[in-house]
Amino acid sequence: MPQWRPPLPSVGSNSGEAPPLPLAMIAARYATAVVLALVLLPLPAAVTLKISCDGSVYAANGTFQANLDLLAAALPANASASPSGFVTASVGAAPDQANALALCRGDTNASACAACVAAAFQDAQQACPQDKGVAVYSDACVLRFAGIRFLDFLQGDQWLVSELVPVVDTATGSVNASDAWFRAAVTAIFTALVDRAVAATNETRKYFATGEMDFDPKLYGLAQCAPDLTPAQCQGCLGQLFRVTELRYLSARPLSLWTSAFVVWCSLRYGVSPFYEGRAMLQLAAPPAPSPEATITPPIPESGAGRKRTAAGIFAGVACSVVLMFLLSVCLCFRFRRRIKATENDHSLEKIGRAHCTIFDLPTLQQATEHFSERNKLGEGGFGTVYKGILSDGQVIAVKTLLGTTGHGLQQLHNEVVLLAELQHKNLVRLQGFCPHQNDTLLVYEYIKNGSLDNFLFDDSRGLNWEQQYNIILGIAKGILYLHEDSSMRIIHRDLKANNILLDDDMEPKIADFGLARLLEEGHTQSRTARVVGTLGYMAPEYAMHGNVSPKIDVFSFGVLALEIVTRRSNCSSNDHSTVNLLSDVWDHWTKGTISQMLHRLDGYARNQALRCIHIGLLCVQQDPGHRPDISAVVFMLTRDSMELRPPSQPAFFFGREPPPASRSNGQSSYLYDQSDFVLQQSFSVNGITLTEPYPR
Repeated sequence: MPQWRPPLPSVGSNSGEAPPLPLAMIAARYATAVVLALVLLPLPAAVTLKISCDGSVYAANGTFQANLDLLAAALPANASASPSGFVTASVGAAPDQANALALCRGDTNASACAACVAAAFQDAQQACPQDKGVAVYSDACVLRFAGIRFLDFLQGDQWLVSELVPVVDTATGSVNASDAWFRAAVTAIFTALVDRAVAATNETRKYFATGEMDFDPKLYGLAQCAPDLTPAQCQGCLGQLFRVTELRYLSARPLSLWTSAFVVWCSLRYGVSPFYEGRAMLQLAAPPAPSPEATITPPIPESGAGRKRTAAGIFAGVACSVVLMFLLSVCLCFRFRRRIKATENDHSLEKIGRAHCTIFDLPTLQQATEHFSERNKLGEGGFGTVYKGILSDGQVIAVKTLLGTTGHGLQQLHNEVVLLAELQHKNLVRLQGFCPHQNDTLLVYEYIKNGSLDNFLFDDSRGLNWEQQYNIILGIAKGILYLHEDSSMRIIHRDLKANNILLDDDMEPKIADFGLARLLEEGHTQSRTARVVGTLGYMAPEYAMHGNVSPKIDVFSFGVLALEIVTRRSNCSSNDHSTVNLLSDVWDHWTKGTISQMLHRLDGYARNQALRCIHIGLLCVQQDPGHRPDISAVVFMLTRDSMELRPPSQPAFFFGREPPPASRSNGQSSYLYDQSDFVLQQSFSVNGITLTEPYPR
């Protein structure tokens, strides 16, 4: 690609040399040069292989494996023979039915399509051995197989665009130009691609479009939907990918200059190098460039006397510029000093960043909380104490004093809090700002009037109806999904429990303390932390015993919460060592077929919904984190009654010194604990017992 160079000064038609330019003109020209220069890093030309495992397992050499082998043998040829490169198939009957979908990129030929689908089956079974549900996203095709009838999700009452969680592949580059111009170009090419793909009626390329934009550098894009979608579903699917891409990758620095976003049903890509075959279906012009700060007029040749006047003008202009810059500096300095003084005297608040994160001074928060009076104390936990406060303008806030933050640098903490304040979701408590004061750190949240979930859950005088209980379970799951997969950063909460779930005026759940695990991660690495923070009864075994950190520890905590909400019992409230914990009690009733005894006067659909929530809760508290579903799968399970659920196995933790003698098994290890300490013993398992109280799926 030719290097862009700033234009040389124009030469007059009647003169042998260019007249000198005023400094302002020279500055404007070179500023324009900087704005237009785009520095790119080498970018990949193809999608990195992405594989997603559901976590549901099947028996080796069983019926499901045989059905899956039949699909693997038939689908590559069937996909390549399809005009649109798309095929769906099902083999066998429930519970061992295998369902699959394959979609090749719209511009691939038959042989490349068959080879991609065949390789995807192999990659899936190597990356997720004996996993009943796997999705593979590669450059030339998408493959999805599962034991559930996932194609039913396309039905009108099952299709929920907001719950599509894309898998994204991206590469960044540094931009020395206007970010807004590049974002405008990507937005323009995406808009055109989505409109073209949705409108496409050619059966060989249904819901498929490619585009090329005459930008510097050139932009290339691709949009595709599975042909089984309706036009409205295709529009919504691609729109969801665009929203996620815009939020997470076009709004950050450095900019993503090459991004591919996939779900099973659609894909959307852009990049600065070609990644599809043949000529683009759309040829697009670049959006208008940002207007320059100054208009440059061509110089007019002058006579000798004119040149003297120009030289005098240059000196006068330089002198004026120097004087003007000096005056501006003095004004700015004076204004800055006045602002500092006003902050010290008036305890004003400073808004920072696009997140509108507020830096509070300590006297303001002391006055709001009556110097952290005990009567304003809202609660206390492992991370610190929370106080109610009222600011001078009448706004009610919640102030949390953090423990163990002396090791953090002010700038690091400042940057972290600003990032956390950008996270906005209806099921998260909004972080409004913070106050750094010597070795103390205070976080300021919105005040939630109804308080924490445990105040309602375990107090019979403040009961919840089943509709509220179910909405709380679903809302918590959606909040965790946002933290794990949809936000601009991945956050693992590490301390999900009933008193960290607040309820607003409409009894909507809001997760609190969602950023504290990130702020307090001393000794934290990618997979393990030296500081285990959390609450006994909600901590996953691999985290409590070894400090292993993954999204599955939040899934475990969610499972405990779901069981607590359905049964209205706490998992960690009893001090009687002879009493089993909630997980043991639920499992005991589940295997005996008497689980309805734990429900509170529920009938009909509410009873079936509650049984399903218990089933999902048990799946989430499995000992092996690989057997727990991802939180995105949990949301699907909660919102789709027709989705089949695999049987749960024994939960991870049990109270009691000794397991039942008749249930000792073959020497596999299992985590057990009593209320005083953790104990690692030989596991015990329950032989497959059929649940005698089936409920509609």
